[in-house]
Amino acid sequence: MFKKKYLAVAGLMALAVVISGCGKKNSGDSVVQATPTPTQETAVTATPTPELINMEETVEKNVMGEKTSTASKVTIVNKTGSEVAAIYVRETPSDDSEDDEWGDDLVNGMFTLKNSENAVYYYEKGNSSATYDIRITYSDEEKNECFFRKLPLTTMKQITLRMDGSGEDSIPYATYLTASSTKEVSTLSDVKKRLGLSTDDSDSDSSATPTPTDSDKSDSNNSSDSDGNNASPTSTPSADNNSGSDGDNTDPTNSTIQTAKGYIGMSIDDLESAVGSAQSSEYDEDDTAGTTGYYYYPDFTVATSVDEAGNEIVTGIW
Repeated sequence: MFKKKYLAVAGLMALAVVISGCGKKNSGDSVVQATPTPTQETAVTATPTPELINMEETVEKNVMGEKTSTASKVTIVNKTGSEVAAIYVRETPSDDSEDDEWGDDLVNGMFTLKNSENAVYYYEKGNSSATYDIRITYSDEEKNECFFRKLPLTTMKQITLRMDGSGEDSIPYATYLTASSTKEVSTLSDVKKRLGLSTDDSDSDSSATPTPTDSDKSDSNNSSDSDGNNASPTSTPSADNNSGSDGDNTDPTNSTIQTAKGYIGMSIDDLESAVGSAQSSEYDEDDTAGTTGYYYYPDFTVATSVDEAGNEIVTGIW
């Protein structure tokens, strides 16, 4: 009896082992638990996108005037050797005008312009053929204020205010770049002529276009120039340069200037056919800028560019 109970218990234990799956795995009967794969509902941590920076936005220092969607701008560089405290800009009054008003100081205490520093001036363009005067005063009140007159401001992208010489005998003059030029134009030779001073070869830089400019060193000389000679060439034209001999356009009016400006981007021959020949002309050779021509009419100057094929195109008028 005891033996039968023993056998029964042993049989039950063997059956339990088979049912529990212990021992050697049976590949056919094994249950494999699959590794769950992420579903669309699984949360994924997104990599943050860096904020884009507009590299065209720059911070301008020493800003004068009001920056609007229609405003033009010119950079004014101080190379006079002294710190500038005030800057005035006005449209040049007519020769017979007694108006000597300069308006408000554009700096107005916002900054001082040390030597070699620059300021940006925003302004609304008026008459495209108008010229402008600039007046500066220094932080050192013992220094005389300086004047730069009859500048073609609307054609400039940068103007540098300079001094020729030192001390009380120094002469204010300017050099400037136009929107279409890579070489500075100097007014020094023309300033000296207007002041009745002698000039030498070093003053007559081949890159310097005669500009209707006047400079004075005190308020007693604030009045506009009265000589009216705006067409003196920087050097004697060569024999092959065009020279006005027909006399058809010796006294161009403002309408003539406006007509000439309509030929910017066109051939100089087309311009001369419309307004007549210049009184004189000259050419400037530069390894970088190429050949630039200057045609001097009584009341305005025409600049041209000569390409490798010999085509001469009008690039500017002031």
